Amino acid sequence: MKRLLLLYPLLLLVILTSPVHAETRYATDDFTVPVRSGASTRHKILRMVSSGTPLEILRTSDEGYTQVKTPEGTVGWILTRYLMDQPPTREQVTQLEERMAVLESENQTLRGEKDMLETARADLARCGEELTGIRRAASQTLTIEEDNVRLQQENAALQEQLLQLETQNIALRDESKRDWFLVGAGVVVGSLLLGLIIPHIPLQRRRRWDQF
Repeated sequence: MKRLLLLYPLLLLVILTSPVHAETRYATDDFTVPVRSGASTRHKILRMVSSGTPLEILRTSDEGYTQVKTPEGTVGWILTRYLMDQPPTREQVTQLEERMAVLESENQTLRGEKDMLETARADLARCGEELTGIRRAASQTLTIEEDNVRLQQENAALQEQLLQLETQNIALRDESKRDWFLVGAGVVVGSLLLGLIIPHIPLQRRRRWDQF
């Protein structure tokens, strides 16, 4: 228990001497303010900070001063009422303008990408139409080829029929010539026989034949 009582002052001393978590505030946007070496107007001015300068808060005194650290590393005191939690309006406007410029640039980039996408979409649609036309033409070409094959087959069949008809016609011509030849030969033979027989027939019979 005595040990704990002895530790309390040590703990209190550690808490009081431990550094405060760094906090950032901004110099007022009304005018430039001095950073002094102490927490009163009697102390000399170390430097002047302009409006909107971010200052790291070190500690605050009861005299209305706050010990700060400038971005350059100068440590001094400044009137607490000259500090703001937010950047000055002028700085905020500048930041907003910069942000607007960035957004406008991004907007222009997005518009360009949108135009590119629309162009690509139009090209894709045109390619789709061309592909459809090519497929249609290919289908028509395939149909034409099939028709050509079918017509070639029909033509071959007709040529075969024509050849058969020509062969039959030649055979019929030969047969007709042969028949005419036989008939003519029969007539000639008959005439010769008549020429040989008639002189030997009696005159009476010959007259009977002449009557016919």
